[in-house]
Amino acid sequence: CGAPKTIDGDLKCPPHIPISFGFDTACKTYATLVSNVAVDALSSQKYYHIVRLMGRSASNITLEVALLTRPNACLIGEEVARDGRSLKDITMDLADMIEQRSNDGRNYGVIILPEGLIEFIPEFNQLMSELNDKLASPGVEATEESVAAALSPEKALCFKYLPDFIRAQLLNDRDPHGNVQVAKIETDKLLAATISVELEKRRAAGTYKGSF
Repeated sequence: CGAPKTIDGDLKCPPHIPISFGFDTACKTYATLVSNVAVDALSSQKYYHIVRLMGRSASNITLEVALLTRPNACLIGEEVARDGRSLKDITMDLADMIEQRSNDGRNYGVIILPEGLIEFIPEFNQLMSELNDKLASPGVEATEESVAAALSPEKALCFKYLPDFIRAQLLNDRDPHGNVQVAKIETDKLLAATISVELEKRRAAGTYKGSF
């Protein structure tokens, strides 16, 4: 006989277990680290920090840490799924925030997100499903050209929107069954790359003059 446990804080059995073991400790530890990063960002005033926290299937830790530290932006996977947000939608929202802060003379900040954020994006899940099917089909090679040609037009656009290193990872880093290993995608680096591309477009258009 044992007590149910999950550090993500998504298991509650009131009144016996109002909160799962480890959740409070994890949140306080992360909050300390995020607070230190925020202080560093404020001190240097020249960097954005994207912090990836625990939580592949639940964003409870990210939400609690956001309430404790008040970062400039917090992405909640469940909200992304509820609102049907795409990777481009998220990128544009964050780029808008960064541009606005830059216009106010603040080229620094902290963004936090759960490690499993990408698995909450509906279009990405659909892309992964189709990608797995196509890679298992005869005649489709694990190359960008072959896969892009095999995907539906909508999913092909989604695939091409991903940074080069993520596309390469999806095609080359697969499990023994040939499926894409989504859990290995580093969402913080993914967003940093898509945001950087968007900000450079805005810089070329003359609407953004800051640093990221």
